[in-house]
Amino acid sequence: MNKKILITGGMGFIGSHLAKKYLESKNDIYILSRSYNKKNNIFNIENKINLIIKDVRKINEDDVKNKDYIFHLAGTVDNYAIKEDKPYKDIKINCNGTIALLEACKKYNPKAKIIFGSTFFVNGNADKLPVNADSPCNPLGLYPATKLAAEHFCRIYHNVFNLDVIIARFTNVFGPFEDGNNKKKAGFNFMINQAVKGKEIQLYNNGDFVRDYIYVDDVADACMTLAEKGETNKVYYVGRGEFTKFRELINIVREQIPNTKVKVITPPDFHKNVGIVDFVCDNSGLKKIGWTPKTSLEDGIKRTIEFYKK
Repeated sequence: MNKKILITGGMGFIGSHLAKKYLESKNDIYILSRSYNKKNNIFNIENKINLIIKDVRKINEDDVKNKDYIFHLAGTVDNYAIKEDKPYKDIKINCNGTIALLEACKKYNPKAKIIFGSTFFVNGNADKLPVNADSPCNPLGLYPATKLAAEHFCRIYHNVFNLDVIIARFTNVFGPFEDGNNKKKAGFNFMINQAVKGKEIQLYNNGDFVRDYIYVDDVADACMTLAEKGETNKVYYVGRGEFTKFRELINIVREQIPNTKVKVITPPDFHKNVGIVDFVCDNSGLKKIGWTPKTSLEDGIKRTIEFYKK
């Protein structure tokens, strides 16, 4: 049976991939986006979806009514607002926007299944890896702090109003249709794009740290699995669950683009203050309900390189 699906932030990196996946099975897709700035991400599906252009804080009855699944992916995407003297930006979008969505669902669609897109950054620098849902949270910046607050809002609305909410904590996601010119967000995509352009890659600490990178199509598949089989009020980590040194990823890029130059640098102080050193997640919760990543890191990197070459 076809579903009615709302994706806030649906023109964004993960949201646009999710929309395309759902269209393959002829579902009714509604994308809510603050602006048309990322319209290129949906250029090939725009005539097959319903577009809602508004700030998520203004979400209303018409937007949520009769939707089966609601993916709340609208939000800030990096730690830099506080550095740019915009400390309230994360609060307005991540906190106020999430409350607005929960209120609309409470009033007009309390039976909808809501998947909230959060981030592994809520954990900060973990003492023990891999991280799981019971690991302590110690966010180091306003972006993850407000995402964690929004997670708590979701739990409160579940406990008080019985809303069906699931938390999806994404690890480092990479792949096509990410902005390859923005080094504040998706640094690996930025590096791949730099290599494609023949420019030097600047690598923090020789890539001698562990991260849990995952290809965007696998993240979209995980979101769909959570909507169908996820347990309400539960946290799921969306990552490969593999210990991978970052320099191994850069080596794959260099194998594909042999003349790539790499310069090892020391991270700036701001990055040291808000960034995470090592991270790997425990994705067993997702695997128990039937999901597994299908795209290898090497294949994902190859596809991303081909995208930026176009």
